[in-house]
Amino acid sequence: MGWPKHTETLKKFYPTTDLVTGPDIIFFWVARMIMAGIEYMGELPFRNVYYTGIIRDKNSEKMSKSLGNSPDPLALISGYGADALRFGIMRSVPLGQDLIFEDREFDRYGKDRYEFDRIAWNSARFPQLELARNFCNKLWNACRFRQMQGGEVQGEIESHRLRSDDKWILLKLHLCIKALDAAFAEYKFNDATKTLYDFFWGDYCDYYVEATKPVFQGTDPAKKASTLAVMDFVLSHLLRLFHPFLPFITEELWHGMGYAADMPAEQGGRTIMQAPWPKPFDADMRDHYSLDDCYLDFVNAKLHLIGLGRNLRKESKIADNIKVKFILKPAQDLPPNDIEVIRSLLNAESFVLEPEYQPRQGVASAHTSLGELYLPLEGLIDLEAELARLRKELEKIEAEITKVEQKLANPNFLKAPPNVVEEHRQRLADWLAKKAHVQKAIAGG
Repeated sequence: MGWPKHTETLKKFYPTTDLVTGPDIIFFWVARMIMAGIEYMGELPFRNVYYTGIIRDKNSEKMSKSLGNSPDPLALISGYGADALRFGIMRSVPLGQDLIFEDREFDRYGKDRYEFDRIAWNSARFPQLELARNFCNKLWNACRFRQMQGGEVQGEIESHRLRSDDKWILLKLHLCIKALDAAFAEYKFNDATKTLYDFFWGDYCDYYVEATKPVFQGTDPAKKASTLAVMDFVLSHLLRLFHPFLPFITEELWHGMGYAADMPAEQGGRTIMQAPWPKPFDADMRDHYSLDDCYLDFVNAKLHLIGLGRNLRKESKIADNIKVKFILKPAQDLPPNDIEVIRSLLNAESFVLEPEYQPRQGVASAHTSLGELYLPLEGLIDLEAELARLRKELEKIEAEITKVEQKLANPNFLKAPPNVVEEHRQRLADWLAKKAHVQKAIAGG
């Protein structure tokens, strides 16, 4: 760079901001760079030092070419893809910790890892990379689902057409961007990948995409266009958020989805690398789309109801492919769209709201914040066998209640730390609630 002369190149690159290195050379290299920089340049060469984790083999030995215990990166890229290799490693290593990088079928190659040949490494199976490869496939398929709905990239979202699920996913995106920015600011790249993974796989794919299917199966073109606009908005943000971790697949999808050509100039460009980094929604945007936190609570309540409904089916041993009828004694009004979404995600023949419903014997039930959920079992299972199961479960619950009551009645136990005593009191309250629920089911409501 021209040292000791103060050239333009030297001014440009010294000092810099960050140094990325391993913790094993802190003194041998990093400390010497700092001391030499102060001695010869009069200032620190960098302000931040990021210590990466060390990738180790099953024996906790540091992977290196000289030991012959490291895989061929080109072979891993060939088997899993460059994006999966990058994302899998980043997701597996928390800040400052090491990674044990091993083949899940290690024993079939023998105990001496150092004798592995290239063929063994090429055929090895690494769970971290398999998960990342599957994740890349999921991202591709999610974009493919959007393309299957047809139509060009949608423009501005029409706020008056937003459903509760649309507002929920937009709020979750807002929270995802905020959490991601915080993780980047603290160099917690593992947290960043986990935040993206949870939002995309859990919130977007597992719930929102499924919740859009009743809309796409319907006949209202305005609702379909509104839903597509939300999907385009979320996916265009997601691809930009994923780009630092998955640069190749996100660039391909950016063009394949049409964002490179159809997105406004301030949101995109000919390449995703020119697209601006997403920002959390400001107050004006949240007000414009009515993104109130109440929609987070409402959809979370729907998710809880759906989970309990699936548990009722599972506990009653009713196969998933059998269409059943669910009845909700509602605690509040539910819009028709939300009723249809719940029915679809419960895989039910019907989901009916009956404010005056009085259950009879042979009806499974669960309490939710949206109301009492019922699953009539008549004609689906052996009711006598189900009653026998419930009575047996009631015996177990009563036994647990007796144990906790005996502890709480013991003066010596009450001298335990307050948090321990409170934990047992809460446990007793939970068991009593379960007992009441089972007794109600046995009595038929």
